[in-house]
Amino acid sequence: DLMMRLVNHMVDGYLALRRELTRQLDHWQAELLDPKTRFSNWKSLLDARSALHALDDTCEDQRSAVQEWIDALEEWPLPDTPAAQREREVLKVRSRDVLEHIERVAHHVRRLESTAESAVQMHFSAVAHRTNDIVRTLTAITAVFMPLNLITGIFGMNFEGLPLIHDAKGFAWVTGVMIAILAGAVVLAWRKRYLQ
Repeated sequence: DLMMRLVNHMVDGYLALRRELTRQLDHWQAELLDPKTRFSNWKSLLDARSALHALDDTCEDQRSAVQEWIDALEEWPLPDTPAAQREREVLKVRSRDVLEHIERVAHHVRRLESTAESAVQMHFSAVAHRTNDIVRTLTAITAVFMPLNLITGIFGMNFEGLPLIHDAKGFAWVTGVMIAILAGAVVLAWRKRYLQ
């Protein structure tokens, strides 16, 4: 009975540790998913995950030990007196209660591990999405200005035989064509939702 009380007290200590880890992981999850901040506390997050793994391993070892204890209790010879029988039944009930506490802590630890993993995956997904948005915008800007750069490069070659080079309205024509291409490319990029 004293052993069961000690093991139960240890498991209750795990519940306090579980609460602290839950609070920390909730804070880090909120920080990971906040698009305005840049998460940099990876070492602490990994340390918390390591603590969760260690707690899960400890719970598994204790669950096995308590289960073996319960199995051994079943194999004991039946007591002779009613008081001894009641004491044995109380010991079985307390042992099952401790086993249930251990399993509850282990279940919560696994849930916390899953939540932490999900938060990290969502963070990386959000970062990848933000990167894709930036690359898409830069690609659209490049696609808009590339034809303009080509036209400017051709008319900047200083060859005598280029059309509109000596025409008084040549600059206006080239500028008008460039503005039309610019407007068309911006409208096309806007309709395709490359620019938002």
